[in-house]
Amino acid sequence: MKKIFFEYLTIFAISILFIELTAYLMIKFNYLPNGITPRITIVPHEKFGFWHHKNISFKLASPCWNSKVSYNNFGLRSLKDFKMEKTKKRIGIFGDSMSENIEVNDGEDFGSQLQNNLKDYEVLNFSVRSTGLGDHIELYKGLGQNFNLDYIFLFISDNDFEDNYYLNTRQYQNKYKIENMKVIKIQNDQKANEKRNLSVNKIKNKTILFIKENFNSYILYFHIKNYIKYNIYKKNNEIQNLEIDPYKDYEQKKVVYSFLVKTFKNSLVNSEKLFVFVNQRPKIISKEFYPEKKNIEEMVKIWGTDIVNPVEEGRNYLKKINRYKNPFFSFSCDGHYSKLGAKFMADFVSNYFLKN
Repeated sequence: MKKIFFEYLTIFAISILFIELTAYLMIKFNYLPNGITPRITIVPHEKFGFWHHKNISFKLASPCWNSKVSYNNFGLRSLKDFKMEKTKKRIGIFGDSMSENIEVNDGEDFGSQLQNNLKDYEVLNFSVRSTGLGDHIELYKGLGQNFNLDYIFLFISDNDFEDNYYLNTRQYQNKYKIENMKVIKIQNDQKANEKRNLSVNKIKNKTILFIKENFNSYILYFHIKNYIKYNIYKKNNEIQNLEIDPYKDYEQKKVVYSFLVKTFKNSLVNSEKLFVFVNQRPKIISKEFYPEKKNIEEMVKIWGTDIVNPVEEGRNYLKKINRYKNPFFSFSCDGHYSKLGAKFMADFVSNYFLKN
């Protein structure tokens, strides 16, 4: 029995080594992206919805980009650790995956370039992928306000319009719905929070994180799995898209988003000056009309004069350099900012801020 066990163990070990070597060679000869899924950067948080790992760097990749992304002692995207006490005036960036910009290397991402442009200020990037305005409220209250910020740069995307509406399927986001003519917040799953905080689950999560970070075989596994899931999704989505109404519950979503805008403004307790910028996602700056453009139009109306929409400046810049075509400021396979998009937005935002 003992002999059989060791024979199976040997076969298992040889199989793992073979898969690891195969994955390494596929990466080396560019048959496989040299990095892991962006999903690894975030973890569920009982207050914020999602937040980042701390004191860690990741190599991330997709079919059309790869990057190295670092998070500091507070979990903010930065190569630099921060202290609570400030020595310069502080700017806090709040937004989703567009302003977190994990598709671009440390130092070349939007937050880093904004910091380079504003050397007399300290820029703290609180942006988190897969979040909306309802999550930014909790992130500000639970973390951001403790840094005694002087300015807040909030970046909105068209999907923020419905990110925190209760029908959104993302599990850990803060959700709101209308009940008895009032907007109410739906309580997060307390049992799920307690389960995540168990010591055994924390150890398990650290072990899984170590495997994801250090094994080429995981990269191979993930990309095979992702390829299969994508093709299944694509096939199903072609059918579902015929039935989906992008304007379902539109008036209710407007009411919820208006409530969140008012709540965010009222949450600011340190007399921070607020600047609100529109992210230039591909469908927003294209020639065609999409439901996403309708969302931005409604969001601009709700924010009123508080909002800064750089879309026209972006279009003009792209035309000037003969790049006014897909993917605009993004990637061929991904709608997030490329280095070009990160630099344009950092330059636009810093110039606007210094003039106002």
